[in-house]
Amino acid sequence: MAVNLIDYASVGLDSVKIKFGRTIKISSIINNRFIVQTTDATPSAVTDPFKTINTLADYNTISRTLTLYWNKVLISGQEYYIRAIGILDASGQVIPEEKIVYTMQDAATPSSSLLTVPQILQIKEMYVDDHSILEDAYVTHQIIQKNPEFYIDSVNPKNGDFFIDNNTNNGRITITFNHRPASNFLSNEYFKTQRKKIQKSISRWENVSPIIQMHSWKPEVYLDLPSLSDATPSYNTSNKDYFEKGYKYRITVSKDVGI
Repeated sequence: MAVNLIDYASVGLDSVKIKFGRTIKISSIINNRFIVQTTDATPSAVTDPFKTINTLADYNTISRTLTLYWNKVLISGQEYYIRAIGILDASGQVIPEEKIVYTMQDAATPSSSLLTVPQILQIKEMYVDDHSILEDAYVTHQIIQKNPEFYIDSVNPKNGDFFIDNNTNNGRITITFNHRPASNFLSNEYFKTQRKKIQKSISRWENVSPIIQMHSWKPEVYLDLPSLSDATPSYNTSNKDYFEKGYKYRITVSKDVGI
């Protein structure tokens, strides 16, 4: 089932609040994507209906809520459309147009009567398994994402692979998200790779510095480990060893990673 672009909207005398039902590209939130016109047989468009959108202040990426501030005074009692056109989803595809239908009221009418789309999404906190490479025989690690609808879908090597070959995937660890994360998170600060020697006495986790990159369009992040025996490390190259015998590895994904 396709997810609606607009999940909920309310229209007031000063502003319009739109709760999107899916993840959208922030770069597509610009003024000319929101058209206001009458619902008459021959519609009349309102020029520059909203003040210039400042996505840093006007769009909440966690709740996916946009606030548009009126730039014009509309006619009381007139029925209008607000058309959302050309909005892009997380993969860059155009989402079909959707409309908000409302009747502008004057200040004497309570603003609650301007509510137009009655569905309210209840956002609940969600725990997300980060699929870390296992510590000991069986341990899971969970994180709370700032955006509860952005999460790790799968990991290769799979979480639970206790024994892996030294050259598994040519040293590449693939983390697949449900949406593409923002490129500014592609660093060891947000994707922390560590290893620890397996022994009876206490050993400490050592940091490993992989090359971190992302697929050109898939929501996949790649962590390429350095080869073990080369003076100048190789990355994602065949016939090399990357996972050292007698060590266990783990990846910690920061809860701050987002779209």
